[in-house]
Amino acid sequence: DFVKQFGAPIPCLDAGTEDEGAYRAILAVFPASVLEGIYAQYGSRLLELNVRSFLSARGKVNRGIRDTIIAEPGRFLAYNNGISATASAVDLVRDADGGTAIGGVRDLQIVNGAQTTASLHHAVRREKADLSAVSVQAKITVVRPEQLDELVPLVSRYSNSQNKVSEADFSANDPFH
Repeated sequence: DFVKQFGAPIPCLDAGTEDEGAYRAILAVFPASVLEGIYAQYGSRLLELNVRSFLSARGKVNRGIRDTIIAEPGRFLAYNNGISATASAVDLVRDADGGTAIGGVRDLQIVNGAQTTASLHHAVRREKADLSAVSVQAKITVVRPEQLDELVPLVSRYSNSQNKVSEADFSANDPFH
């Protein structure tokens, strides 16, 4: 219950569904403090359906996430891909401006974004990072309970199967080339 636990619902866009009611897609931008607070409360239970868990802040990617949180928190949303999550139900409400918002969520699982979520938590706990300027984009796929066992593993699989990007790829579009 985001209202009870964090004081306000999370503004969102209900993207609807394309699959005859098997799922509903909701897009949102979470204050990082909310995501960190959920992780602080539920820990690894929030990541049970994720193919990866936190790999420490020593790796290049997680160090980059941590460095952005600390040095450029306002750019986190621009630099980070956010999270993909699943839920069995989402309570949509009206926010103070009359827009659609997430009042609460049931059976939340972060299926892609374990590194992002845990990095936020560790930056707060270890570095005393201020998350007030940090936002995280989220796609929440709401899956009917009878579809959970079938659809959630596929959402996790496909959201974690991107092609690897090499260092050389980042300079491929430079004017020199």
